[in-house]
Amino acid sequence: MSTSTRIASGKIELVVAESGNHHGNRSREQRAHESMQRFSLLLDQTRIIPAVRSPEFLIPSSLAPGKIVYFLFGNPENTAEMMERVAAAGKVPIINIDLAAGFARDQAAVSYLAHRQVQGIISTHPEPLRAARDFGLFAIKRTFLLDSAALESALRSLDQFMPDALEVLPAMAAPHIVHRLHQMYPTLPVIAGGLITTLREIEDLINRGISTVSVSDHRLWVA
Repeated sequence: MSTSTRIASGKIELVVAESGNHHGNRSREQRAHESMQRFSLLLDQTRIIPAVRSPEFLIPSSLAPGKIVYFLFGNPENTAEMMERVAAAGKVPIINIDLAAGFARDQAAVSYLAHRQVQGIISTHPEPLRAARDFGLFAIKRTFLLDSAALESALRSLDQFMPDALEVLPAMAAPHIVHRLHQMYPTLPVIAGGLITTLREIEDLINRGISTVSVSDHRLWVA
């Protein structure tokens, strides 16, 4: 009798745990929705995102008109100083953890960055993006549209994790995903990046439904 009572008690505890997970999932969905809204507001104020590849462009990026700065490099020794400088200029520093040196794509690395004023993570992998969301950071999924199969794969990946924005490379391929993406996820912003050489190209992308463009050429950091 006592054994069955303990089993029954275990079942009750299991049901309670499942209920807690249900509310936790709903809470995560709410946090994800609010995070995307906040990021969309930043994108509304940032038509061109400076994508910084080396330290000499740190100051020009902090003087750019928009609210966001991408870091496509970095390491555990210089990250804190760079983030502080950009944050002091009123910018939101976001780092590509796939391109930074010395960081694993795991929760520990994201925690380290979150404590050094990094406010967002870019990655092609879901694990660091989920960790970013857990730490209250923006999560930007990067994808490469090389062919129609890559397009289908990019759309399917959103069923597993919904980022705050989808960054598509190369930039000129980004409009090919916008129509289908917004049929499925109307509020998800699309950022275009890669192989942009003129302001005319940027203007054309914005006119075709792209939210924002990330650019590494500092001569184009003008809007």
